[in-house]
Amino acid sequence: MNSQNAVRFDPSCENGLTSEQVSMRMQDGLNNVTPKKGERTYFGIICGNVFTFFNVLTFIVAGALIWAGASLSQLFFLVIIIANILIGIIQEVRSKRIVDKLKLITAPVATVIRDGQKSVTAVSDLVLDDIVQLETGKQICADCIIAEGECEVNESIITGESVAVRKGKGDLLYSGSYISSGRCFARVDKIGSENYVETLAAGAKKYQKPKSELKNSIMLFIKVVTVFIIPLSILMIVGSLVRSDNPFPMVEDVQRTIMSTSGAIIGMIPAGMFLLTSLALAIGVIRLAKKNALVQDLYCIEMLARVDVLCLDKTGTLTDGTMKVSEMIPLVDKEIPMNDIIGSLISATGDNNQTAVALTNAYGSANKYKLASALPFSSQRKLSAASFHDQGTFALGAPEFVIAAGNEKMEDVVNQYASLGYRVVVLAHSLRMMNGDELPPDMEPLCVIAIEDHIREDAIDTINWFKENDVQIKIISGDNPLTVSEVAKRVGVADADKYISLEGFSSQEVVEAANQYTVFGRVTPEQKCLLIRAQKAKGHTVAMMGDGVNDILAMREADCSVAIAAGSEAARNVSHLVLLDSNFSSMPNVVVEGRRVVNNITKSSSLFLMKTLMSIVLSIIFLLLGKDYPLQTNHLLLLELFVIGLPSFFLALQTNTQRIQGHFLSNVISRAVPGGFALVFNVMAMFLFREFLQSTYGENALSNEVFTSLLVICIAVTGLMVLCKICEPFNAYRVFLIIITSTLMFISMVVIDDLGVVALNLNNAVQLAGLLYVIVLVLVTYFIVTLVMRLLMIIKVMTE
Repeated sequence: MNSQNAVRFDPSCENGLTSEQVSMRMQDGLNNVTPKKGERTYFGIICGNVFTFFNVLTFIVAGALIWAGASLSQLFFLVIIIANILIGIIQEVRSKRIVDKLKLITAPVATVIRDGQKSVTAVSDLVLDDIVQLETGKQICADCIIAEGECEVNESIITGESVAVRKGKGDLLYSGSYISSGRCFARVDKIGSENYVETLAAGAKKYQKPKSELKNSIMLFIKVVTVFIIPLSILMIVGSLVRSDNPFPMVEDVQRTIMSTSGAIIGMIPAGMFLLTSLALAIGVIRLAKKNALVQDLYCIEMLARVDVLCLDKTGTLTDGTMKVSEMIPLVDKEIPMNDIIGSLISATGDNNQTAVALTNAYGSANKYKLASALPFSSQRKLSAASFHDQGTFALGAPEFVIAAGNEKMEDVVNQYASLGYRVVVLAHSLRMMNGDELPPDMEPLCVIAIEDHIREDAIDTINWFKENDVQIKIISGDNPLTVSEVAKRVGVADADKYISLEGFSSQEVVEAANQYTVFGRVTPEQKCLLIRAQKAKGHTVAMMGDGVNDILAMREADCSVAIAAGSEAARNVSHLVLLDSNFSSMPNVVVEGRRVVNNITKSSSLFLMKTLMSIVLSIIFLLLGKDYPLQTNHLLLLELFVIGLPSFFLALQTNTQRIQGHFLSNVISRAVPGGFALVFNVMAMFLFREFLQSTYGENALSNEVFTSLLVICIAVTGLMVLCKICEPFNAYRVFLIIITSTLMFISMVVIDDLGVVALNLNNAVQLAGLLYVIVLVLVTYFIVTLVMRLLMIIKVMTE
C-alpha cells in the first residue's frame, strides 16, 4: 500500500499517533523503509570478487589448458586465483560486518510523539502521519508538513542553494534537508521511496564521493591491459596456427597453440594487484574501526593519506565543547534580571547549541515573559532574538552582529576577554518589537558574557604531530578571530597570529585571504565552502573536520570530510569518515593508516605491473619474430609466488608513515618499468645466448629442458633482485622478508619438479657456462635497474 491509498490520520502535536495506529501502519507497510543504494550485499561481494574480467579470462584459459591435456603444474595458477578470490571475499565480508555494527551506533534516529509521550525511534520505524520533533542539527528523514513551530531549513541537497529557507506551519519539509535553526513539530506526509529526494535521479543527489586517484589509476590499468591482452592473444593464436606445417590445423597444433598462448595471457593479467588494493583498503577499514573511526567510503582512506591541509573549527576539536559561563560584565548601571531574560530568550528560540547549554546551566530555564515572536540562532546571523509583550526585544550573539559599531565601552570589554581566549557574546535590549527578522535599530547593550571553552589536554600533541608531518592547520570558526587565535596559539598552531575576520567579505576577498591567513573568524557556512575551494585551487588536498550544520557545505567541498559522532546528525550523514569517540586526537591514527595503505599499495603494485609489462613486451617481440611464446604458465610460478605474491602481501601490511609524494600512477610506473625492462632484457639475452651456442656448437648444444631451466632461474632471480630494489631503504622487516622469500624460492626449485627447473650438470661445460651467464646477467641488470630507476625519478620530479 502507498500513502495515496491509505486512510490518513490527523494527530495532535501533544498526543501523536496511538500504538494501535502505529501497528496498523506497520502491518500495511507504511513505514519509512528506504532501499539501501550503493551498499554491497554479501551476494554482491561474492559476485564482485569472482566475476571480474580477468578472473573470467583466467577460467577460460584454464578450461582450454584442461582440454589440451596440460599438466597439473600448468594449472597451478588456478590455485593462486582461487586463493585471491577467497581472501578478497573473506576480508570484504569481515570489513562489512564490522562497519555494519559501527553504523548501528551512528544510525539516524527520530524523536516522535506517540500516545502523548516523547520517544526516540529508528528512522525506518517512522510511519505515515507520525508527529516528529525537529530541531537544529537534525536531518529531516521523511517528507513532512509543519504542524507547529518555525524553523530555517537548508535544502541544498535538493535545490543546490545553500541559503536557509524559513518554514512555518503548513509548509513542506523535504527529506534529506536539515534544520539550520529553530524547532518545530511536523507530521510525516511521505514515507520510504515516495519521499521527494528518492525520486531524484542519482546524479542530482549532492553526496560527494572522494575523488580517488588510486581508484582511477586502477581502472586505467584495467583498460590499458585489456587493450593489449585481447588483440595480442588473437594475433598469437592466429600466428601459431599459421606456422603449423599442416594446411588445416590439427588437434596437436591447437594444443601447442593453447600451451604457448596461455603463458602469455596469464603473464599479462595483474589480477593480484586489484585484490591487493581491495585487501589493503579493507584491512585499513578494520584497523580504523578498532580505533573508533567509521569509514563510510572505502577510498576516503587514500584521500586522508594525501591530505596536506586540515581545516577545522575550534570547538569540539581544539576544545572539548564543555563550555561554561566564566563572567558577566554589565554595561549599564541598572540591575539586569539575567535569569528571567536568558531563560525566556532560550526557551523562546529553542536554541540547543553549546553556547545556549552553557547559558542555561548558568542562568536556568525560566520562561517568565510572554512571547510575541522569536528569531532562532543561525550561523549566518550569528545571533538569536525574541520580542516579548510588555518587555520589548532581547538579542544575544556576536557583539558586532547585535550592536552597530561605535560603542567603545562594549568593544573594549569584548577585545579584553577575546584576547584571553574567551568566547564573547553580548546581551542587548530594545523596547521596540522586531520587524520580521530585523532587530530594532536602537538595540542597547546590557552586558557582555564571557564563556570559557576548555582546551583538550591532547590538543597540543595532536597539533604538533600534524606540524611534524607537513600538514597545515587552518582554523575556520564563527567566533571572534581574536578569541580563536588565542586558543590556537595555546595549542601550538603554526602562524596562529595570522588571523582575520571575514565579516562582510565578498567571495573574491574570501578567496584572496584563504592562503594568507591561518585563523578565520566570523565565517559563514558559504565562506567556509569558499575557503576550502580556494585551498584546493592551489593544489592542496584538503580535509574538513566538522560537527555542525554550519560545516556541511565545506564538508561537501573538501576532498575528504570527517565528522565527530557527538556532532549533528546531518554532518555525520554527509561525511566520509566519522570519529566515533569524537576525539580530535584520533586524527593522526587515521592519517597514518591512510599513508600505510597507499604507500604500501604503490610499492606492491609495481611488482604485479612488472610481470604484466614483461609479458606484453615479450608477446610483441615474439610475434614480430614469428615464433611461439616461450613461457608456459608454470614457468612463472616462482616469480608469481616468491617475488610478487607473498612479498606484496606482507609489504602491504608493514608500517609506513611517510607522506605520499607524487601521483600513484607515475610512482608505480617508475618502479615497475625498470623491473619489467630487466626481465625482458634478460629473457632476450638468454635467447641470444642459446642462438650463439647452437650456431657455434650445433643444435644439440643446449637442450630445451636445460635452456628452460636456465630461463626460469634467470627470471626468478632477476625478479628477486628487483624486489630488493623496491624494498629500499631496508629495515629489519624487509630484510627478513627477502631472506624468507629467497629461501622458499630456492627450496622450491630443488624440491618441486614441475616448475620448469631440472637438475643442472655442473660438470657439463655448456650448462656451467649457462649458469654463470645467468649470474652475470643478474648482476649487470641490478646496476641497470638502479640507473633506470634514478633516471625515471629525475624525469618524474621534473614533470611534476
